[in-house]
Amino acid sequence: MPATLRLSGLLPLGLALLLTTAACTRTPDTANGNDLDPTPGTVDPVDPAPNGDVVEDTERLLALSGDGLKLVGDQTGTTVALPFGTDIDFVDDTLTQLLGDPLESGLNEECGAGPQIITQWPNGMVVHGAEGEFIGWGVRPGTESANLTTMAGIGIGSTLADLSAAYTVEVFESTLGIEFMAGALAGLLTADAPDGVITDLWAGTTCIFR
Repeated sequence: MPATLRLSGLLPLGLALLLTTAACTRTPDTANGNDLDPTPGTVDPVDPAPNGDVVEDTERLLALSGDGLKLVGDQTGTTVALPFGTDIDFVDDTLTQLLGDPLESGLNEECGAGPQIITQWPNGMVVHGAEGEFIGWGVRPGTESANLTTMAGIGIGSTLADLSAAYTVEVFESTLGIEFMAGALAGLLTADAPDGVITDLWAGTTCIFR
């Protein structure tokens, strides 16, 4: 099981049943297929334990994805997707139930892609919404964000070597610094070298000024 954010408790049953791209650009995730669900919003079947008992999850893990966010069962590994395009109020409410109240939330009218509602939780999770839809996420450095990773274990603090082992990566210089693309994941590195460390990570349509 990858190092993801551990969450307290299961989602309420009703909510679980309902849970069914670089900066300012929405692009498909092509990173070795690691972040794509065959059918977004579906829940993988639960496998029985060796003794025939049905395995049940006791907690949900939150995983980052190039096409949105995922909730992963701690025992079964079943996933529930929150893809880009999901109702933003639903996404915010879901994360609030899992992570607690947001640290701050507000409208930014100066984003290059247009006005966005940006909501941040104390652990560093940042969600972007526009026109009622979930359009992007970012991970804020200097918080508990090291616990926020993809299902391949990639997050802030991972090295370029780690990233390259999990995804097909393009590294390039930009006005932001040493930037990378890994499918639909994007971010910044301290160096274009195997030991270069990820300092910023995002996906979907965000609000980054170049």
